[in-house]
Amino acid sequence: METVSAVQTKDYIVSAIRSEILAGNMRPGEELTQEMIAEQLGVSRMPVREALQSLAQEGLIVRLPNRHMQVAAMEEKQVRDTFRMAAAMETEILLMIPEEKRDELLLRLSELAETAVSGEWKAAGAEMAWHKYALASLKNSYIHQLFLRLLDSYVSYAVERVKRGNAAAELLTDVGAALASGDEGALRAAMNCYYGRMADCLLISKEETYE
Repeated sequence: METVSAVQTKDYIVSAIRSEILAGNMRPGEELTQEMIAEQLGVSRMPVREALQSLAQEGLIVRLPNRHMQVAAMEEKQVRDTFRMAAAMETEILLMIPEEKRDELLLRLSELAETAVSGEWKAAGAEMAWHKYALASLKNSYIHQLFLRLLDSYVSYAVERVKRGNAAAELLTDVGAALASGDEGALRAAMNCYYGRMADCLLISKEETYE
């Protein structure tokens, strides 16, 4: 991991460690200590302690009796269940968004699908922006915090690594068509396919790291 200055926040440290874990660079069972992480990142122990606590809440690490932290085992079922839950949550969020917000959501999604076809490097950022715009459109602070944790961890990691092109655009188009039609069953199916592809991407990435 690259070193960071002492002024960088706990959130940056969380992101750095999370990426190492999800990429498979930190293996299940590997012990993590505040001292080791602080030295690697060039920061004090305080933000590292807070970062490790956040990662424990995400289920990516577990606390040992000696107060050290250990990278949690991440089985295929856990990954797929996590993205299945993300699909279910976002489906409900989209269904609850007020009608007056739908047109803007659909317009942004259409533009996102076009970006995915071209494979532009900015597509990942635009995709995450769409998820967060949809979440903000609901105007429910409690649900916002619940889903944001998933977006900022597993989902953002997968979105940054998923391949762009016609397949990605087709999934986004299917989500848009289902949302526009108001067909709840079609929307659930489209979201399950969309997030299922993310799960595949993350699992393939980990397998390649372990080889």
